[in-house]
Amino acid sequence: MRKKTSLLFFTGFLFVIIFISFIPTSSQINHVNQEINEKPKLSASLEGSENVLIVGVSREVNFSGYGLVNIADSLTIKNLNNNPITSIFYGIPLINSEDLIFYEVTGSSNNSLLTERSYMVMNEYEMIAIYFVSPILPHQSRNIKIVQTYKNLINYELVGGSQILNFTGHIYPILPYNAKGQITATFRIPETSSFLIPESQTNPISHDLSEYMPSIDHLEPFLENMGSKQNITIKFSENSLTKMEVKELTREVFISSWGLIRIKEDFIIQNIGIKDISSLSLSIPGLANNVRVSDDLGEIFGITVEEVDYNYSYLKRKDLDIDFSKNRVKITPNSKVKFTVQYFLPFEKYFSINWFQESIQIDILTTIYEFLGRKQTIKVIIEGCYKIESNSDPPDSIEFSQETIILVYESDYVSPLERKMIQFTFIINLFDMLLRPIVFILLIISITSLYVLVIKTKTEEDISIALKKEMIPVNEIREFCSLFEEINALVLEIIQIEDSVKRKKIPKKKFKNILNKNTAKIEEIHRELVPFKKLIKESNVTFEKILDKLDVLDAERSSINDSLKLLEIRYKRGRLPSKAAYQKLSNDFLKRRRKIERSIDKFIQQLRSYLL
Repeated sequence: MRKKTSLLFFTGFLFVIIFISFIPTSSQINHVNQEINEKPKLSASLEGSENVLIVGVSREVNFSGYGLVNIADSLTIKNLNNNPITSIFYGIPLINSEDLIFYEVTGSSNNSLLTERSYMVMNEYEMIAIYFVSPILPHQSRNIKIVQTYKNLINYELVGGSQILNFTGHIYPILPYNAKGQITATFRIPETSSFLIPESQTNPISHDLSEYMPSIDHLEPFLENMGSKQNITIKFSENSLTKMEVKELTREVFISSWGLIRIKEDFIIQNIGIKDISSLSLSIPGLANNVRVSDDLGEIFGITVEEVDYNYSYLKRKDLDIDFSKNRVKITPNSKVKFTVQYFLPFEKYFSINWFQESIQIDILTTIYEFLGRKQTIKVIIEGCYKIESNSDPPDSIEFSQETIILVYESDYVSPLERKMIQFTFIINLFDMLLRPIVFILLIISITSLYVLVIKTKTEEDISIALKKEMIPVNEIREFCSLFEEINALVLEIIQIEDSVKRKKIPKKKFKNILNKNTAKIEEIHRELVPFKKLIKESNVTFEKILDKLDVLDAERSSINDSLKLLEIRYKRGRLPSKAAYQKLSNDFLKRRRKIERSIDKFIQQLRSYLL
């Protein structure tokens, strides 16, 4: 008993530890004070702008059927001043100032350049200041690339059941400098669209200044020498796509030190266009695997994943196409669709480790979409993290929950051209890392302990049963069974003689002699059974129950025999309503008696089985 108590106490203690380890601790949120970026110490100016020359202009405009316009301007800047220049200006129309949702400037080696929206207005254009990493020395050139994303520049209308998209904008970049050399502009529409204005059989269409306006060979500041041809109108038909917005996106980037990166994204997308659409297209990392799309009703079928190569991405990516017509419905105008995208990324491609330090570098804008992203919340969940050593991009807030650190990034108006590469180094929480195997070990120990306890208890019960078998009163049981079977035989003989008397096969005098003889013998046997009953009942509880049942059955049999005799007397005296009633009652008593006799035989055989 002491060993059992100790084992049960140890098992219970293990379960308590496991239970406590899974109790979630209260979450804490630490909001990081993100101050507005300081303005550059260098101030931009137009001094010497007449000696700044743009010797190469290349504009690429991509129209999305979902309502965004992506513009990439490549410029080659030459300094003709006698002193270095540290910045230049780039203009955007004031009427489009609020529609600019993203812009980024990179140098020749794809390094990001510092920019500032100075809100300086010149000739109805807002000037954006671009600062170089190192000054452009006199008579030197520098290449830069300016990418932008605009919303609300495309108008949608239905004409004869066909959806027509209209765009009017500047054909070349707005600059406060002279430009000459090769000046081109390329306009690309979706592959499912077709040009209406200008009429063209090819996509994209290109415009070279020398062909577009042969009368001029350069561009003056703010395109003044282009006159009314500063703007270009693009009109194309598109019936597969329409204007869409991501109203809300919550992305969880779950990173476990055990070697797991799981991406889970909850989308709420609204159709703000004028046509029904049945499918959406997203772009996920090329290394993504086990892609699954679901909603509140379950898994969404009809998804296809195809690897593609985007010009604006340095990594291979995959197109994720979701066809809602398979087991959902079309997205009608002004309606919303809510779904979840989940996939995994290979941990070894994103991390490096140095003892208890792990460093992760990942673009947390994992899934790219061509819609306007109104609101986006990204939660980088780091499991088994003791503390963050360094972070290249501080989060908006930090949450702590059960040895897990959550970096929260929030943003509005997300562009498909936008990237958010972060690199952070954290210290592994050794206790949390070891807790999981410890819990599994404790769980295995608990299961094996319970198994051993059950097996040991069963073995002890078997030994106890074996010992009890040695204490079975074999001789008494054998004698009891023999005497009780003799009683059964005498009772059966009495029943047979009573039947013979009724049929007048034997005289009544002989019947009375046999009846008296058998009755006396039965009473004598009952007296002989008393000492055997006592010994058998004291030896085992099971035997006591069997003997008690036999006594009850024997008493019931005697009661039924008396009832049969009384029934027969009442019938002979005419106290029963009919012979049929007598036969019915008599048959019921006989059936009960046969059932009792079978039960008596069963218990006698059960007692004899212990003799084996």
